[in-house]
Amino acid sequence: MSERRFVLVDFTYMSRERCVQLFEAGRNYKLPRAIAHVASKRGLIAKERPSRWTRPSLFRPPETLTEAEVIEAEAELKALRLHALGSVDPD
Repeated sequence: MSERRFVLVDFTYMSRERCVQLFEAGRNYKLPRAIAHVASKRGLIAKERPSRWTRPSLFRPPETLTEAEVIEAEAELKALRLHALGSVDPD
């Protein structure tokens, strides 16, 4: 499942296939939920373009999302989904 998001700041992510993906500020992308979750927590994306948004400096290096952050986000989203369904194991 993916989510359409506006990128506020350039960032990169190396996929499991070892392919680096660059997400450029000022563009909309369909992002996998785990990547969107991590990027949102770090303030790199928004649901839509903010009214007074300005493009970051060209000299600012892109942020980097790590695979560990994305794996942690997948686990967190799975736990939230299970909790919403009411099937949380009390152990």
